[in-house]
Amino acid sequence: MNAATASLPVRKGFVDVPSGQIHYRAAGYGPPVVLLHDSPRSSVMHAEMLQALAGEFTAIAIDTPGYGHSTPLPSEPVPTIPDFARALAATLEAFGIARCPVYGFHTSSKINLQFAVDHPDRVSLAILDGLSLPPGGPSEDFIARYMKPYVVQEDGSHLASSWARGRDLFRFFPWFDTQPAARLPLDQPDERFLHRYVLDMLLAGPHYSSAYAAAMRYLALPRVEQVRARTVFMCRENDPLYVFLDALPRELPAGCSIERLPGERSSWAARVTALLREGSQNAEGIAASGISLPDPLARSRREETRGYVNLPHGQLHLRRFGTSGNARPLLLLHECPGSSSGLRDLAAALATDRTVYALDLPGTGESDPLPTPDVAHYATALTQLLDALGLPQVDVVAEFTAVPFAVELARTAANRVHALCFDGAWLLAAAERRNLWRQYCPALAPRTDGTHLLALWHRLRDQELSWPWYERSAAGIRRRAAPLDGQRLTAIVTDLALQLENYGDAARAALDYDLKPALDAITQPVLLLEDAGDVRYQWIGKIGKRLGQALRASRAVAAVERADTIRQHFDTLLARRRGS
Repeated sequence: MNAATASLPVRKGFVDVPSGQIHYRAAGYGPPVVLLHDSPRSSVMHAEMLQALAGEFTAIAIDTPGYGHSTPLPSEPVPTIPDFARALAATLEAFGIARCPVYGFHTSSKINLQFAVDHPDRVSLAILDGLSLPPGGPSEDFIARYMKPYVVQEDGSHLASSWARGRDLFRFFPWFDTQPAARLPLDQPDERFLHRYVLDMLLAGPHYSSAYAAAMRYLALPRVEQVRARTVFMCRENDPLYVFLDALPRELPAGCSIERLPGERSSWAARVTALLREGSQNAEGIAASGISLPDPLARSRREETRGYVNLPHGQLHLRRFGTSGNARPLLLLHECPGSSSGLRDLAAALATDRTVYALDLPGTGESDPLPTPDVAHYATALTQLLDALGLPQVDVVAEFTAVPFAVELARTAANRVHALCFDGAWLLAAAERRNLWRQYCPALAPRTDGTHLLALWHRLRDQELSWPWYERSAAGIRRRAAPLDGQRLTAIVTDLALQLENYGDAARAALDYDLKPALDAITQPVLLLEDAGDVRYQWIGKIGKRLGQALRASRAVAAVERADTIRQHFDTLLARRRGS
């Protein structure tokens, strides 16, 4: 990879398909080539290859439905490989790609094979890397054991079991057989690789076995004889599936060939690149300038829509709910550390009469971090987001540690913010903020035993139970109905673990901000949610006195009721402003 190629960014996005949304990573400009991942991975496994291809192609790596950030296929009836091949066809259609080369690895080599059988005119070259051809296929008992269901546990123990399974997938085949004969002759991956691998498992969650089990049930050998597209069956000699090259028919269909590759990644990458180049030359009608990647946020639809907004510092991941309605758009800012995953219920409840945007703040989830993560730069990024979305003015709801970002946005771009809602806030002296700053987001890095994920889980769970989260005394108890649902916590943990090194950026920026003088500069009306039993709302009375147009309302536990409170009081604030 030369310097010019390495400088081309990998950009992320979503495309709309009949089954929902497909998430992808792309790089470069030129004729399109498509890369598919194995199970239970995501497109992130091709990030390095995307940059290597970027100087010559528009290289697109997609998340298979149910993996990464792509919407899963319906679970009933149980998805099959032909279903995934149809989803691939729909994805290419959404990209506007009529014909191109497609690379598939392990599980996705079977998806690619079926796609080539069903649509020989749409694949200029099918590369099947590691096509398994076991005689007769595995039994249903084996599949059931291999695909042990992923079940979220309320104590977070599923994080430890997922980590253990991730490690053993590289030690044994099958992973549950620890006998010496089942030991794989592989070098063990380091903790950073395992961290990203296990995150892909967590992103798939209950859909972990979807394409995986479908591939096990799929008998590929009869399909090989039906191929009418140019197809290459390949495998590296250090791949456990290398032996299946010998199971291919001696006489392959016209245009098909077998390639046995050495184990070195560099040799593999060079050969894949050469094959993709060949396939692109055979893809008639593809413009050399590449394709235009679609933007689902440009379409209006009521259901949750995910997308990315390109800002000067990088990409911002966004969830949009509802249509425009008659009310002013609403921007939701999640607690820090936290993510937009924790706001989905509230966003959906607020979206009955307006468009609601819930973003992952920079450095969270798939949102790129800020080079200088302070409150001023977060507020600048929010202003740039409003510009990019074409929103002249919004109402803003901010949770606790996100309040400084909302305040700074309202202070520096006063004409862009109509009204504010603070779901908790603090008024702390400088010494108190410094003490919190030192302890609030301890450094976390991947560990070989995976305990960093449990540390993050308990950090977030304790945040819901105590103030501050590390407080052990009874004085710190948050006497409330805490949202400790395992699914919600797992989603937030996964979002934060995607950028573990940045998970504390936003919280530390907020704690470094002196809220008192900033509140004095606020001219917009403010709704303050309060909870008399929760120690973390102890400053609401003092904040209300500093704000001239503040309303106070009891914070409802249920998202639907909280949305009603916000909606009703924003109407009251609007009436006050009109009458003033």
